[in-house]
Amino acid sequence: MAVFQLSVHVRPGDERQVIAAGQHALSSVGEDADHKHIAVIYADVAQGQFQIGDIPTGITYARRALESAQRTESTWGLQHLGTVEKTLAAHKDPAARELLGDLISTRRTLGSSPA
Repeated sequence: MAVFQLSVHVRPGDERQVIAAGQHALSSVGEDADHKHIAVIYADVAQGQFQIGDIPTGITYARRALESAQRTESTWGLQHLGTVEKTLAAHKDPAARELLGDLISTRRTLGSSPA
């Protein structure tokens, strides 16, 4: 349920709600839970940060999402990063370009197509 709330707050781009819902969603994932969900949560938080214009924080969370998807071999997490990938493509920031390259490389390695 916490992940759904995060998705709802990401769309309108309410910074306070995105941060609070993201933290709540992350804390709701227990130690024994399927950690593949973490990549999706980080991707949603990243997208919310991009929507409100906080590019550096968005990149940080997108990097965490990518690392989590790689560690858990989560194609679902990678597919969820498709929106982030499209957002990064519009930015000229070197960190955004580097992350975009890493996303594309990982997608090729794991054989997943963008969502």
